[in-house]
Amino acid sequence: MKHLSKIIIFTVALAIQPAIAADEHQPKFGGQVRETASYDMELVAKDKELALHIADHKGKKVAAKEASATVVSGKDKETVKLTASGDGVLKGTGNFTVTADTKIIVSLTAAGKTEQARFAPMQKEKTDDHRGHKH
Repeated sequence: MKHLSKIIIFTVALAIQPAIAADEHQPKFGGQVRETASYDMELVAKDKELALHIADHKGKKVAAKEASATVVSGKDKETVKLTASGDGVLKGTGNFTVTADTKIIVSLTAAGKTEQARFAPMQKEKTDDHRGHKH
């Protein structure tokens, strides 16, 4: 009986873990989330305004002083400097409009590491739905 209860507890823990892990990469501020080697970045992009929320993979906010974002919409390209604006948040403004074809490349340096993430704010996120295929 002891072994059966351990097996049940282990099985339940394995079933719950993917649900918890999937929630970690959901947007918390209404933007798009990207995971890099060291950070989870969420970019909230509005016309003329960017906000980058940065956390480590455990959810702890990362203090970063600055980053840069290259905003590309059609033939227009603009570099936006993002500066610290609170705990784990960098903000910047520019003269850009977020459209369906807008792509934004963020380059962040924090704790001696430089990492990049690519965003497409108006495009629908792809889900990690594994129905319909086999591993």
